[in-house]
Amino acid sequence: MVNLPSLPALRAFEAAARLGSFRAAAEAIGVSPTAVSHHIRGLEAYLNIRLFTRDGRQVHLTDEGARLADGASQAFRILEATVNSVARWPEKTTIRIALGPSFATRWLLPRFADFCTKFPDVELKLVQTPLMVSPQNVDADIFITWGDGRFPGMISEPLVSVLSAPVASPALLDRLGHPQSPADLMRFPLIHQRDTLGWNAWFMQAGVRLDGPLPGPVIEDTNVVLQAAASGQGIVMGWIPLINTDLQSGVLVQLFDTTVSENRAYYLVRPEAGPNENATSAISDWLLAQTSPATAV
Repeated sequence: MVNLPSLPALRAFEAAARLGSFRAAAEAIGVSPTAVSHHIRGLEAYLNIRLFTRDGRQVHLTDEGARLADGASQAFRILEATVNSVARWPEKTTIRIALGPSFATRWLLPRFADFCTKFPDVELKLVQTPLMVSPQNVDADIFITWGDGRFPGMISEPLVSVLSAPVASPALLDRLGHPQSPADLMRFPLIHQRDTLGWNAWFMQAGVRLDGPLPGPVIEDTNVVLQAAASGQGIVMGWIPLINTDLQSGVLVQLFDTTVSENRAYYLVRPEAGPNENATSAISDWLLAQTSPATAV
């Protein structure tokens, strides 16, 4: 063992040889490129050989360097396997949360950093699911879905209630003017999410009589609908609080105070018992606490 060079020098050399770059090696092992270069110069001096030839920013292994790289790679693989075979790493609990992409983007991900702080031993896996799929048909510990809360054989708790209101981008309002009354919206381009029922219900709530079907494209994906509104393509029914960040930042503007309360909501649904019951229960409590006034976005 007395004839071996330092382990950090060999580690830096092996990474540089494997990746073909001092800079890439530095990123891989978490040091500076200067440190990698220093380690390799010291290793070359120790062995009294050239390990790399340098051509500008490119480096190439010499014959001796290639032999050492092959042996070092094998040695590090053996060392890694041996360490893993004897180590007792802390086990993480894997929790699968099934939910739609829009809810994940607009409600859960802004809270992700806090989740990681609260549950450092949980490995979270988000499972993207269609909006109307039944929780009983999805392999997940927790299911967040849109519905009326009736899910037989499962624990179901209301998570987020939704209010609908017309929203638009400032750019569209600059171009077409600001509607002065709910009836004025009929001369603006309207965009519908999944069907025209949302706009129909809002116009009824606002006291506007409709003489026929509403014009405008129908789009299934909520994120696409909101992106269309943000880019000035039309006015959409925004779901509060899922669009609170857009309203606060000025990306979207709520046009009227009149809102419609949806007769359904986002529910947190989970099995009555499961293999990760303690972690599932704690995470469910944390999710439900996010809707309190102190934590709501």
